[in-house]
Amino acid sequence: MRTYSQLRTGIRRYIREVNSVTSYWSDQFIQQLFNSCYRRRCSQLVMTYEGYFVSIAVRDLEENTAQYAFPNGFIRLQKLELVRSDARSIPIRRFERHDSVNVGGNSVGTGDQYTPTYRPLGNGFILEPTPQETVTEGIRIEYAAVPAELSANGDTMHPSFPENFEELVILDTVVACFDAEGVQESGQVRSILRLRTEWEADWDRFVDQRVIAKQEIQPFSGHYTDS
Repeated sequence: MRTYSQLRTGIRRYIREVNSVTSYWSDQFIQQLFNSCYRRRCSQLVMTYEGYFVSIAVRDLEENTAQYAFPNGFIRLQKLELVRSDARSIPIRRFERHDSVNVGGNSVGTGDQYTPTYRPLGNGFILEPTPQETVTEGIRIEYAAVPAELSANGDTMHPSFPENFEELVILDTVVACFDAEGVQESGQVRSILRLRTEWEADWDRFVDQRVIAKQEIQPFSGHYTDS
């Protein structure tokens, strides 16, 4: 993969201002635009559900503790699992429990017999029923994470990013540079509105599902009426 210094040089060649000292666009401004374009393309890859930018984190299963936090940088849950004593990973199923009672910890076993469900809540999740013993690294979280921004000359894009499409992010940044120039020189906001519309379309798609899970209930379905 090309370094950020090489990517920035490619951008400057397109805008025909290779000397940053005399350029209309400063290196700091190009960096801002580049990272904006880069992270947007990364979010589009995350929305393909093909495992881009996926990391693994573990949590200790704690006695009498139902609520756990997602890792820093979390943007989408791929899979949540319990890790058994023999190292098997058992998927935890999502269950919203709109009309069921939380049975607590009295009616379930401990150890390898403990099989809860989970519900997303805030920046984390709740296990139901609550675990009744502590298990070191008993929870395995597979999640898509926010890729780091590029700033140092030697920085490279995330290994999950398709290397053959680095040029696309360069061209995205070039277009953003010319859009910014047009706004500053003419005072028109059409390019900003267009850019916001594009981001809004991605936003609507992205927030459609934060947790990839088999949801086996249809919450709050009304009664069927024959019209």
